[in-house]
Amino acid sequence: MPRPVEIWQDNVLTVARYEMTEAEKNILYMVVAQVRKEDLPTKMYQVSIKEMASLAGSDELKFETYKKATEKLVGRVFQTTLPNGNLLQATFFASAEYKQGNGIIELELSQKVRPFYVDLSQRFTKIQLAAAISLNSAYAKRIYEILCMYKNMQNKTFCRNLVELKTMLGIIDPKSGEDSYPTWTKFETRVLEIAAKEINGHTDLTFNYKPIYGDRPGRGRKPVVEVEFEVFYKAKPESIQTSNIHERLIKQFRLRPDQADQVLSMHSIETINRQLYDIHTKAVDGKVKNIGSYTAKVFGLEIKGNH
Repeated sequence: MPRPVEIWQDNVLTVARYEMTEAEKNILYMVVAQVRKEDLPTKMYQVSIKEMASLAGSDELKFETYKKATEKLVGRVFQTTLPNGNLLQATFFASAEYKQGNGIIELELSQKVRPFYVDLSQRFTKIQLAAAISLNSAYAKRIYEILCMYKNMQNKTFCRNLVELKTMLGIIDPKSGEDSYPTWTKFETRVLEIAAKEINGHTDLTFNYKPIYGDRPGRGRKPVVEVEFEVFYKAKPESIQTSNIHERLIKQFRLRPDQADQVLSMHSIETINRQLYDIHTKAVDGKVKNIGSYTAKVFGLEIKGNH
């Protein structure tokens, strides 16, 4: 059975301190899904704004939104502690170049960040690309990443210190200490409840959470010091994703229905998506004259009789 595209991300990045918009996270997801161990350090990664919008379930291309997002990504510094105890401050991308007239963004990974996506060692997070991109809230995306760290572990219940969790989500500024949602009620309403609404029932995960209260002398409400999460994992049926790709193979890449069936039966979802990225990029660059014939050739199908 075809498998969904997944992102393998070192937990050093999952627990890193940084704040990103929805568009920034989506661009990062699209690049990370393409990174392979055999890639040269100088390899550039291409992201199609149209493909990204399709995965996000939107017809709106939002060029200006993505331009602002890449500008922030190239300059945004994140901070994390490495396994050896060193403090690392780095950016995710070294550069971003927009290909004129075709909606393609060419991105260069920061060399300090690349090893975390390539050398997985024993600490990794497995994130489903389509699920991650479909989440609308930037907080939901980050919480989904954290939950993914535990979905394949035997013990799927874990606690996060409230201050550390807020800092990871970018709610507390590590420099000034300013807290965007200082009360538990605001944090729960603006962050946790929204994340639960988006993640539960719409991804391969569901989760519960509850506050853990600390001690407080005298009378009055005890402060929340930790949040306990319980994660439930169930592989999400792929019928919807398979149906979407089947439709794209026919409408966008001009294959016959029987050819689309054959592609889905022969290749994983990940392989198909990677090939479609390449085909789409070449098509917008004018390197492909007949996209149906070229797509059929790439997947080893009979060329005759295409649209």
